[in-house]
Amino acid sequence: MKSKFRYSLENFRGIAIIFVMLSHIRSFQEIEQIGGYLYYIVGDATAWFVFISGYLFYYLEVNKFEYRAYISKKARYVIMPYLILSFPAILFLVMTYQYRLYGLTPLTFILWSLTSGGIAVGPMWFIPMITIFFLFTPIFIILSKSKLLCTLTAISLAFSIFSARPVYNTNAILSFLHFFGFYLLGILAAKNSIFLEELRTTTKITIIFISFSFFVFFCFLFPGLESMPNGFLSGLGMLNYILAGKLFLLIAIFFLFEQFFEHENKTLGFFAKISFGLFFIHGFMEVIFNKMWKNINYFNSIIKLVAEIIIVIFVSVAIVFLAKRILKKWSRYVIGC
Repeated sequence: MKSKFRYSLENFRGIAIIFVMLSHIRSFQEIEQIGGYLYYIVGDATAWFVFISGYLFYYLEVNKFEYRAYISKKARYVIMPYLILSFPAILFLVMTYQYRLYGLTPLTFILWSLTSGGIAVGPMWFIPMITIFFLFTPIFIILSKSKLLCTLTAISLAFSIFSARPVYNTNAILSFLHFFGFYLLGILAAKNSIFLEELRTTTKITIIFISFSFFVFFCFLFPGLESMPNGFLSGLGMLNYILAGKLFLLIAIFFLFEQFFEHENKTLGFFAKISFGLFFIHGFMEVIFNKMWKNINYFNSIIKLVAEIIIVIFVSVAIVFLAKRILKKWSRYVIGC
């Protein structure tokens, strides 16, 4: 039986990629007084993509899962674009002798860059991490059928919100552990999709209200960016306000879209369909902005923020659009969409 297409999840993915791109806009942090709170709103939206990955894995794959075909598809449409786009950036760092800063040889620097992901282009750290999720899919099949799924999800989410990312996102295994709970939450939501869909409207609205209230509550408690731990180990046992907020905002948006946006939305659908392309390209735009236009006199931080958003988001959209037009059916192998 073919799974029902869920426009609510597609729309959610469109929102998620916008938040991910905004989370890498550094100018947010330069706005006095409210900059930290703005980052609280957009930061760590990666958790939403992990949730969506877990949801789609169960919803689309679990009843017809074939490991070799699944890994082959991910290798072609995720790993190959990662390698094609990462290698020139890494090679540039090698040619400018950046590997000496880490005490590595050119070869070991290349290998380390590819396995950690974010050395040359920051957001690329996500691909080595999500690859671990891909490789462990047989285990997730087992977990999805276990009676302990709810308990394990709750424990894993608690670990997520009382931990932090590794230093500079350079350890895919630690990132995997940090976001593990959100992937399980996606599986749990997909497994119970019919039950969640059939909840009464008043129940969904109550969940939305309570979840959004917790999101705002943690925003008021957020002590600021300077209080954030600088690594996975230093963050163990500390409440991660941003990720806790993202969990409750995730729940609010999920039920909001389930109830009111289970229909085609051309704008969000457009962003969802090119989300992987935007993910790959916007990191390069962020690097270019910070290398070429960061130190221009913008007169105030708001103008600089607008300039960075234009370069990182709108130029990325234009590049992805042109790449798809030029590459046609090959674009999925180069930019992932």
